[in-house]
Amino acid sequence: MSCPFEESPMTDTRSRRRLATIRAGVSALAFLLCGPVARAADTAYMLGPQDKVRLKVYEWRASKDEIFELEAFSDEFVVGPSGMLSLPLVGELPAQGLTTEALASSLADRLKRRLGLVERPDASAEVVQFRPFYVSGQVDKPGEYPYRPAMTVLQAVSLAGGLQRVSDPGIIRLAREAISSRGDLQILAGEINQLLVRRSRLEAEIAGQQDFKTPPELLGRANDAAISLLMQQERMIMKARLEGYRTQLGALDELKTYLQKEVDSLGAQLATEDTQLKLVQKELQSVASLVEKGLAVSPRQLSLERTVAQIQGDRLRVETAGMRARQEISKADISILELKNKRSNDLLVELRTTQAKLEETSRKANTTEQLLRESEYTAPQLLAERLKATMAPPSYSIVRKVNGEPVETAATETTPIEPGDIIKVQLARFDATAEGPAATPAPAPASAGATKLGAMERPSVSQN
Repeated sequence: MSCPFEESPMTDTRSRRRLATIRAGVSALAFLLCGPVARAADTAYMLGPQDKVRLKVYEWRASKDEIFELEAFSDEFVVGPSGMLSLPLVGELPAQGLTTEALASSLADRLKRRLGLVERPDASAEVVQFRPFYVSGQVDKPGEYPYRPAMTVLQAVSLAGGLQRVSDPGIIRLAREAISSRGDLQILAGEINQLLVRRSRLEAEIAGQQDFKTPPELLGRANDAAISLLMQQERMIMKARLEGYRTQLGALDELKTYLQKEVDSLGAQLATEDTQLKLVQKELQSVASLVEKGLAVSPRQLSLERTVAQIQGDRLRVETAGMRARQEISKADISILELKNKRSNDLLVELRTTQAKLEETSRKANTTEQLLRESEYTAPQLLAERLKATMAPPSYSIVRKVNGEPVETAATETTPIEPGDIIKVQLARFDATAEGPAATPAPAPASAGATKLGAMERPSVSQN
């Protein structure tokens, strides 16, 4: 269906406004009945807000036989939101809905009346910057783009970077999670191996063994370099701890032996003191008998009595030293017992801690492995769904204002667009239950009684 519209020159402002209203109505009817394709037949571009136009105005002055340029009007102007051009002297000049030729004619008429010229000046207008159009939906870079004449939907989508790529953030996130989970799983596996070897070493130490065997869980990997290194490290730890324990135990045993020898020596000294005491006491009895008979002097008796007292004091000191030595032997026995108990308790606590850490790490490893499996399964599945979805042709629609009201209609890749249009792009929606992607149906062409865009049902956005 063709919807031609031819211009006719008008001289007064009221007629031109009426003409603009008629054109807008016809354009709306063409857009609703014929769709965007009908607009292609109308080659004349209608100005609108945000259009930038360049004006040139010249006057022929016969008296001087020269062409005079009105520089105040020879400049670039932007059509305002109200559809008017704000010009010096002339004021507000209607531009929305007019062609550049109609705008130039209107400007010439206005200048003739305003400046009181005999002849209409020659005026020209050209668009130097078209108002933008907009691309929304599932394109790589939605947003605002500059319009070029004879532009189609496919060209507009190309400016917006084309259709969305398969590099979905969700898929990228799953792939990164899978890589991270693999790294975490390797670290946890190393920790589990280390804890298994440590547990075997602790069990051997508690049992009083000099060495430990490879854990049953790692027997199949006994020749692995990492397992061999762990075994070597734990054997070095076991050897160092055992040597330290034996050194402490040996020092206590040597102290105990030394104290026992000291006790034996003090016992011998005590026996010697007893022998000397007996001899001196015997001599003292003899001297005392002689003193009673007057055969010996008293000082001799006193000297022997002092010797007896001295020997008895020495005997008490030796006996005290012996008791002190036996007490130190008891302390050494207690220290040996405490050392053994402490080692046993430390090994038991470390074994319980290692077992708890092993169970916790194993649970983490199982959880990480499950997450890894889900990521490795979900990411390829989503990628396949997106690839299948991109195989189906996308649907396009154009939202255009007609008489100030937004109207949406279906479009194709070759549909021409106009400045201010909103091109909506919708990819096919993947249906996992179907054999292939289910394309989202394009919106039905609008009729003369079409609903406004705000009340229209928008197509669902695919989440795949």
